[in-house]
Amino acid sequence: MSSFSSVLDVTKPDFDVEAYVVKLLREKSLDGLVKEEEEMVSAVRRLDSDVHQIVYENYNKFLTATNTVRKIQDEFTQLDSEMKSLSQSMTTISTLIGNLDGVLGEKRDDILQLGSSYKVVNSLKHIFDLPHVLQSEFDERNYGEVLRMFKLAEESLEQYKDVPTVQTVLQKSKKIYDMTENQLMDQLRNPASGAELVSEAVDLLLTIGRDEDEVQQVLLRCSEQSLREDLKELSTNHSDVLDLVDKASESFIPNLTLIATTHDRLFEEKRDELLAVLQTEMNSLHALVSKVFLSSMDAKDCSIVVRALDRYFRKISTCRHVIPGLDFLPLTIELINEVSKHEIDLSLLRIKEELKNSLNEVRKALINEEKDLSGLASKIEQVFVHQVKTALANLLLFTASDVTFANLPPDEFRQSFALNAHERLLVQAFHRFAELADEYESGAGETRFIDPRVLLVFSVALQHLSNKSAVYLLNLCREQFSLTPEEGLTDISVVTLEVKLRAQKLVRCYAEKTGLSMGETLVKGCTMLVQPAATPSAIRASVRRLVEEMNICDSELALLLGGDSKPKEARVSRRPITTALDAARDSLWCERIDFHLQIHFNRASIITVIVKVVLKIFIESIRLQTYSKFGVEQVQVDCYYLQRCLAALVSDEVVVNSMVDQALSSALKRCQDPVLVHPSRLAQLCEAPPASANRPSSQASSLGY
Repeated sequence: MSSFSSVLDVTKPDFDVEAYVVKLLREKSLDGLVKEEEEMVSAVRRLDSDVHQIVYENYNKFLTATNTVRKIQDEFTQLDSEMKSLSQSMTTISTLIGNLDGVLGEKRDDILQLGSSYKVVNSLKHIFDLPHVLQSEFDERNYGEVLRMFKLAEESLEQYKDVPTVQTVLQKSKKIYDMTENQLMDQLRNPASGAELVSEAVDLLLTIGRDEDEVQQVLLRCSEQSLREDLKELSTNHSDVLDLVDKASESFIPNLTLIATTHDRLFEEKRDELLAVLQTEMNSLHALVSKVFLSSMDAKDCSIVVRALDRYFRKISTCRHVIPGLDFLPLTIELINEVSKHEIDLSLLRIKEELKNSLNEVRKALINEEKDLSGLASKIEQVFVHQVKTALANLLLFTASDVTFANLPPDEFRQSFALNAHERLLVQAFHRFAELADEYESGAGETRFIDPRVLLVFSVALQHLSNKSAVYLLNLCREQFSLTPEEGLTDISVVTLEVKLRAQKLVRCYAEKTGLSMGETLVKGCTMLVQPAATPSAIRASVRRLVEEMNICDSELALLLGGDSKPKEARVSRRPITTALDAARDSLWCERIDFHLQIHFNRASIITVIVKVVLKIFIESIRLQTYSKFGVEQVQVDCYYLQRCLAALVSDEVVVNSMVDQALSSALKRCQDPVLVHPSRLAQLCEAPPASANRPSSQASSLGY
């Protein structure tokens, strides 16, 4: 079987073409035969190409080898010629030496003496050239070579110093030697000298026997002066805190570590003196860095501050390991805590400033007749939420995973920082918001003459904040900084209650100021009218204007707080007062009006307080007047109109009815002969359009009626 396989293998020497072809015809189809042919042709071509490549490569190698052999042959031919020439030259030299030996043999001793004299002269030449050589080395700042050469020649020169020429050489060399020593001391004292030059100077000075204590003290003073120069440059040449830390990392701290390394290598036993100097200079650096960190006044630079703080912390940590005994890590951790508090205070200040700016924009918008009060309230709330979230995001940079000091033990930084973020930033932000509300509520300073609607918008923003956003922000802070209530956090309900109380104060202030403004306008319009000379024929203009303003206010409240602003049908269910006796009797049963009920954030509750204030002012102004018969009738008409229009706006009609009755009763008491208008006449007057002829007369009494 194996012999048959070898017959069919094209690579074997006993390959049988006929058998191979028969096998292919028997086993393969026409397509298979064509494919086999293509593969065989391709294989033959590849083989042919490989053979050509091998032949070409071997031919190149053969040519290279031939050239090499030819070159070697030429070189051997040349070498043979040179060797023959050398042999002839050696023969000639040998002959000459033999001849010279015969000629100079008698003068051998003189020649030896001449050689010895030549050596002495050559040595003297080097000695006389020593000052020139030393000066040349000194000029090239090769101070070590100057000292070495002088020390080598000094002993020999001292032996022959009695010779004037040698003494001159010694003096000149000694002068250059002293100059070199002084130059090394100057180099050591110069703060501008690099660490390598200082180290070289110390080594050379100690080598030549200079007093070790003196050299060490000079080195310390020089190091101290160099560090102070670096500090001076840092204090005057930095753009921000990050630039300061970078420059300190590139100059002061490397210089500090190099000084410590050099001193420890040369004066290891005097390390305490070195540490005292380094401690003083590091205190100065830390004071400078702390001052710049704490002088930052823009909360937007928080990322830069954190990066700078992290780099400074890493450099100080490295110094602690490189310079044992110089540990500024506790002070650096203290600085980190101080800077974090400073950034919290800056964020808090920025929140308050943005809130003030937002409220100023609201005031300007209301001056420009802005109608979207709901949008203005949302804007105030959104500004607060956005600023708080931005501040929290900035503070999270202090605890980022790539910040080195974030990995300190929790009791050294993270725990107190997280608590400050909640209490010192977030809780205080709500407190500052509440203080701002108190400023607007008190009306002090620039808030004294603001539009009362600003108070309304502000109060609605606070109410919305207490209902939802306050809880969201407090929970967000606790989640981001991994805080739990057990850590002594201010309860959420305390914060929301404070905000709600300020919202209540503001909305009450709005209602009272609005009511006071409307009431003063009403009273002014009523008291300036003349005393009627006849039965009233229309509602007074100031009363109609009051009702119009009240309807406008009602519409604004409906748009802001929701609810139906369309007045409901007024129900005049009570029997109209027809006589003074009826008025006196009804006044005994008037409902007690409470002016300090809690105001709810809805249209009816707020408008009710405004109506109470207006009617109370109206009542008090009536009690200050004295009325004629027609004056009482006018008051009755006005009261009826007010009762009819205002009762539809308030949440409880009884309030309006009771206060209108008090107003009419007060007018009746201030009239000697009161007569009231018939109810049917009252209805006609209230339904009649405003009379243009109802103008003040020049015969008005000073009392108004």
